[in-house]
Amino acid sequence: MFLTDLTNLDVEIEDEDKVLILLSSLPDEAYETFVLTLINKRISLSYNEVTAALVNLELRRKDKECYTSDTSAEVLTAKVVQTEEEKINKNPIGSP
Repeated sequence: MFLTDLTNLDVEIEDEDKVLILLSSLPDEAYETFVLTLINKRISLSYNEVTAALVNLELRRKDKECYTSDTSAEVLTAKVVQTEEEKINKNPIGSP
């Protein structure tokens, strides 16, 4: 938001400053490892590199969420089917 505000005011911002503003604006809990990995052994980073890496990170997170929820649904479905089969095997039709 801050970066966009400055851009809207026609303030000239150097690429390295954009990178610092962007990386420092990320929440520590969710992005600390990402930031450390991104800056590790780098002399400089371009704004385009950082934004591309962030987009890729978010896409991977969303894919992981979709995969996790799909897998959870499959497991739940399998559990329900298994439970129903166990009930049928314990109480066959026609048994007292």
